[in-house]
Amino acid sequence: MTLREELSEYAERSAGLIDDSPQMDEENTKRKIIEPLIELLRWNILSSDVELEYSVQMGSGTKKVDYALKREGTPVVFVEAKGCDTPLDQSHENQLKSYMRQVGVDWGLLTNGRKFEIFRRDVSSNRPNEISLAEFSIEDVPNNEDPLKALSQEYIDSGESRQIAKKIEAVQNAVASLRENKGTLAEDVTGEVTAVAGNAVSQQVEDAAKAFVDDLVETLEEQAHRTAVVQDPPRGDGSEDGEYVIRLTRNGRDAFRVAEDVQSEAVGSLVNYLIGEERLLDEIDIPYIPGTGQGSRALLNDEPTHPNGSEMRGQQRVSGGYYLLTNLSSEDKKRYVSELPEKVDLEIEFSDNW
Repeated sequence: MTLREELSEYAERSAGLIDDSPQMDEENTKRKIIEPLIELLRWNILSSDVELEYSVQMGSGTKKVDYALKREGTPVVFVEAKGCDTPLDQSHENQLKSYMRQVGVDWGLLTNGRKFEIFRRDVSSNRPNEISLAEFSIEDVPNNEDPLKALSQEYIDSGESRQIAKKIEAVQNAVASLRENKGTLAEDVTGEVTAVAGNAVSQQVEDAAKAFVDDLVETLEEQAHRTAVVQDPPRGDGSEDGEYVIRLTRNGRDAFRVAEDVQSEAVGSLVNYLIGEERLLDEIDIPYIPGTGQGSRALLNDEPTHPNGSEMRGQQRVSGGYYLLTNLSSEDKKRYVSELPEKVDLEIEFSDNW
């Protein structure tokens, strides 16, 4: 099951729980709505990577963040939770932002089970600022797969969370610019058209131009969190900025090429091709352990575990019902995945983005 399918099931189930108990308190909201989402994002709520009631020093006192999601003991995501019976307001947003700023945490999620808002800490200026990346309701969770992915353990580990944020923010900036300059754009279009058709149609043209900008803004906002794709000028290597491209060749001739916006999806597409078209499974043993074959972690297995029985944390289902480990750094993805095409006499190349 894909993450989007899991999110769809989660949203439907959670919306039903809220309908049955519209005044659900904070404790029940956490257990029934928020913690299942944290688990969907591949954080083990029972592990040391998730700390409840994390202490934050604020002035002379101490405050508590509901959930701190940690990597190697350091918080990377703060989750501030309220009950379904509590409408979110500016004070709650300011509360989460202050916690993120105080500790230097890059990602934040504010939710009452009904509404969700994701924040990213922007450190591009001398004064870091926490900006809203996405805001949506429980029903619209599946359409916000990409901003939710940015909070997942796998995407944070690989650095792909930053790429998702960059693309969403580019769309947000485009929308803001279109709104701000709608009048000027409409005037420019009207001037061009009336120069050809005459002033008799000027009002109709101006109205149509403004309506076009409004429709474009609406379309961009709808698509921004579904695909997080920004159409940038093509790169010289045939890819686009932000795309992760993998190219396979055999004897100098192209055999396969994949371009995805996130590394794990590119790797997954590659492995699907190797299994389905190049009979990779005839050439390797399952579980497949990369490197010397003596390690404890499987790159590919027929169940989501490693040879020692531990959970394959951060994995993707691929062709044949196998599980591919994707919770790897960019360099490890390149190094380990490069072994697979070699098994079927293919050469592999990665684009500069890797």
